[in-house]
Amino acid sequence: MKILSNIYIKHCILTFIFLAFIVTKSLSYAKDNQLNVSVPNFPPFNSFNENKHCKGASVLAIQAVLEKLNVSIEIFPYPYARILHSLKTGELDLALILHNSRIDNDVVYIGPLSLSKIILLTPSGISIRCYNDLYQLKNIAVIRHAQFNEQFDQDNTLHKITVDSYEQAINMLEMARVDGVIGSKIGLEYALRQQNMDLSLISNAFELGTKELGLHLAKNSSFITLLPLLTTAVQDNYRQDLLYQLYQHQIKYCVTNKKSSQVKSTDSLN
Repeated sequence: MKILSNIYIKHCILTFIFLAFIVTKSLSYAKDNQLNVSVPNFPPFNSFNENKHCKGASVLAIQAVLEKLNVSIEIFPYPYARILHSLKTGELDLALILHNSRIDNDVVYIGPLSLSKIILLTPSGISIRCYNDLYQLKNIAVIRHAQFNEQFDQDNTLHKITVDSYEQAINMLEMARVDGVIGSKIGLEYALRQQNMDLSLISNAFELGTKELGLHLAKNSSFITLLPLLTTAVQDNYRQDLLYQLYQHQIKYCVTNKKSSQVKSTDSLN
């Protein structure tokens, strides 16, 4: 029994040394190499139109996660579709986006870091009370390749028009080219502000629940060994309304035009 006990102790020590070596090598590699990260290339996630030097909510969130990992990062704001493609090819190591099952075979999902409230905006003359009411809409603007709600995403009977940004979607709503826009509450709220449109459209929007926001780590990334550290960092930084809080902070301190005083939230989720 004593011999078996000694063998077990030696095994534990060797395992600990091996794991310590792996973590040390990972941190050393990360310090000497650049982590290519992406967020959607439209405000308020990458920046704010009123102040291009003001970091977007998603940029702040991902910097908070990576702060203690001692890694060199470069952020590439890409269109949603390109983010997914670049994670597949390995051009990107990491992205902070709404959980997207399209690339489940190519990434490791680490999340949630935060939750996003998903809403569907309509003009003031159209009221959506339940999901079936969506079939009365002629055209619904959707960010290309984004996923918002499982039922909606898989519903091929709805007439959807793909767009590249919330600003484009709200433009189309204003010009009556679409009569519905789906997306993250803070993204649509900010886009309405940019078009000087009535923010009461937010409070009258149809809610489709929440969607997880998390890291998507490319499986063929050389930083895949950082998975345990990234997982811990996400867990440590998780807050249900993290992105919303960051957005509100930036609205308060970065947006200098007088429209910022009109921004009012109806609840605590983005």
